[in-house]
Amino acid sequence: MTTTTFGYHATQDRIWMRVHEQDTTVWFTRRMVRSILGPMLKLFEDSTPGQQGGAAPRARASIEHQLSLHEAAPGQPAAQIRAGRETPDERSDPQERLCTRITSQATPSAVTLRFETEAGPLVLQLSRKGMHLWYRGLAMVLKQAHWDLSEALPDWLQAGMTPPSVQALIDAPLPPDLDKPAGGR
Repeated sequence: MTTTTFGYHATQDRIWMRVHEQDTTVWFTRRMVRSILGPMLKLFEDSTPGQQGGAAPRARASIEHQLSLHEAAPGQPAAQIRAGRETPDERSDPQERLCTRITSQATPSAVTLRFETEAGPLVLQLSRKGMHLWYRGLAMVLKQAHWDLSEALPDWLQAGMTPPSVQALIDAPLPPDLDKPAGGR
């Protein structure tokens, strides 16, 4: 399982991604993220399984995204997305590990991402669930960066993370007699 952490470095005005298993941090400029988001998301949506059901790729990706975030496969841990205050490794040079090109290959079962940097390529092999978590992490840090790229993100990636059944409970109005003491006095 691949673990990535995303962050935003305000002074550099860049997003960084740490790949823990490879002990590597890659940096992304706003221009890079803007140029790759649309094509990568389209490729990912188009490769979502279930075409025979007749649903559009974006609708299939939306369902898959919700399942990826809220359901654990038998014997697998639940998805974990956490916010934190991590900073990039001091050894991570934003120039040496600046991403200059990203290529992706998506199938109905897996995604391969290749990040080109001056220090050499970084390759990630992710399951479809892992890719949904990767996209969610990127979307979360994009909000923090205030790069105004929301138009490049599909609705399914911007939706809240609370399961719909729990969100319905949160949104339900409170009973009007909530302040009355118990026992009807």
